[in-house]
Amino acid sequence: MRILALLVLLPSLLTAAAPSTRPTMDDQCRDLLATWQLRLKQDAFNATISPPFVIAGDMSPRDVQLWRDQTVRPAAHAFATAYFKTPPDQPILILLFADEKSYRSHAKRWFGDTDVSYYGYFRHDRVMLMNIATGGGTLVHEMVHALLRPDFPACPDWVNEGMGSLYEQCSIQPLKGLPNWRLPALQDAITRKHLRSLQDLIEDDDFYAKPNVGINYAQARYLLLYLQQQNLLTTFYTRLRENHATDPTGLKTLQATIAPQKLADFEPTWRAWVLRLHFPDR
Repeated sequence: MRILALLVLLPSLLTAAAPSTRPTMDDQCRDLLATWQLRLKQDAFNATISPPFVIAGDMSPRDVQLWRDQTVRPAAHAFATAYFKTPPDQPILILLFADEKSYRSHAKRWFGDTDVSYYGYFRHDRVMLMNIATGGGTLVHEMVHALLRPDFPACPDWVNEGMGSLYEQCSIQPLKGLPNWRLPALQDAITRKHLRSLQDLIEDDDFYAKPNVGINYAQARYLLLYLQQQNLLTTFYTRLRENHATDPTGLKTLQATIAPQKLADFEPTWRAWVLRLHFPDR
C-alpha cells in the first residue's frame, strides 16, 4: 500500500521539484534589449536595464543612468509601496528622446505614430516614448499607467488618468502630488460655473471625449490630490481595486471613502479648496 501511494504521488512530487522554465524579469529585460540593440546602436542610443524597465536614450550613458537612478527607480519603488501590489510580468521599454525633433521622427520611423502628444505617451505594446526635454513629469505620469495596468487592468479611466496626472508634478520621497499647470483651467471652470459635477465626471463612459478631455484630466487630478491631502488616496485606490466588480465607475467607493460626508456636501468643500490653491505654489 505504501508503494502504491508513492507511485500515485510521484508525478506531483516531480512537478513540484522541477525548476521553473519561465524566464526571470532580468532575463526578459536582457532579451528585450537584445531585440532593440541594432536599432539603438544605429541611432547612437545608450541603454541600461532596471527591471522591469529597459531604458534607452539618444544621450550619454551617464544621462541615461541619471534618469534611471533619480526618476525611474525611486518612482517605481514609491508606487509599489503606496499602491501597486502586482508587478508587471513583462518588460517595459522606456525611450527617452533629447528633443522634440528626435522624439517625433523616431515615433514615426520606428512605430508609424504621427499624431502624438508633445510630451510623450505609453503604447499598448509596453513601450513609452518621452520628449524628455520637457522634463520628467510626463515620464512619471506614463510610469503610473505602465505599473497600474498589471495591478488593476479594469481601473476606470478617470482614476487611471487622475493618478497619472497627479504625479506629473510631485515629490518622490515622500511620494506626494503637488499643484501643477492644470490648476488655472480648473479654477476658471469653477469660477465661471462651467465645471460639471464630480458624479457626472465619474459616471461618464467616455473620459476622453472632446472638447472636455483637458478639464476632465484637471478635475480628476485635483480630486485625487484632495484625497491625498486627507490621507485617503491609498485607501480609496485599494478599495476601488477590491470592489471593482460591484462598483466599476468608482462612485460608490468614493462615497464610502468620504463618509459620513455626502457627495453633495463634499463637492462644495472640494471646489472651495481648489480655489485656494496656487500654482506656482507660494
